[in-house]
Amino acid sequence: MNFRDLEYLAAVADHLHFGQAASACHVSQSTLSLQLQKLEAGLGVQLIERTNRRVVFTAAGQAFVSRARDILRARQEMMDEAEIEAGQMPAEITLGLIPTIAPYRLGAVLTAMKKACPDTLVRVVEDVTGELEKGVATGRLDAAILATDCGDALIEATWLMDDELLLAVPAGHPLAARKRRMDPGLISGDKLLLLKDGHCLRDQALDYCTAHGSGRGHESVATSIETLLTLVRHGAGVTLIPKMTLDHRPSAAGVVFVKLNPPPMRRIRLMTRKTSRLGHRLAKVLMAMG
Repeated sequence: MNFRDLEYLAAVADHLHFGQAASACHVSQSTLSLQLQKLEAGLGVQLIERTNRRVVFTAAGQAFVSRARDILRARQEMMDEAEIEAGQMPAEITLGLIPTIAPYRLGAVLTAMKKACPDTLVRVVEDVTGELEKGVATGRLDAAILATDCGDALIEATWLMDDELLLAVPAGHPLAARKRRMDPGLISGDKLLLLKDGHCLRDQALDYCTAHGSGRGHESVATSIETLLTLVRHGAGVTLIPKMTLDHRPSAAGVVFVKLNPPPMRRIRLMTRKTSRLGHRLAKVLMAMG
């Protein structure tokens, strides 16, 4: 048994597909499959049930995968700490970002990393909150930038910035002429357009509007902020948009952004494992990015 065997097994558990797991590990499917068969033979237990249609882990396999992830995470942390102890960042780190942050802050992140750690390659993974939290906890990701808190005891959060949510309405909407902050209750007659399940912005927008009596008529219709803006532009409804989306685009054709009172906010945090010294160093770099 070696670390590569454990990586193969963890990849199969992640993808539940031998071909996709092999691709993620940059080996052929036959190589991965044969190596796992040898692992099972050496252990004397069946870890995976193989069928033509699906991959199922046995009880022993599930327990083994859990231990394998712990070992792989510990190995990575040992390697990271050794490099940091020597005053260096790792040659490569993997950073996750949610889709409502990545397009708007990734440039600042990469610029800060290049300035502080020019020899470190940053590999970016864009995914929804739940998957990124899981990735950090299991060691597949070194860190993730999220807009929610995390309940995992293994993960600690470092504040990076606060981001206000603005009400986006069509240019011809009666509320578009408002210059001052407005009561969110005034949008109770409009359909509230939201991202689909899995996106934390959906829950944040809905929770705020519901708490202020304006979330009764809502619909989850999109997987991107740009799609929401297009729907608003064409009069399909209104939505809440993070202010950071306007940093490089102060306006959007056919859409007006109105401030609410009280202002809905989301807190942007860097999530890292408490046991990772890499996380502490990375947090210092990103907190300075502005």
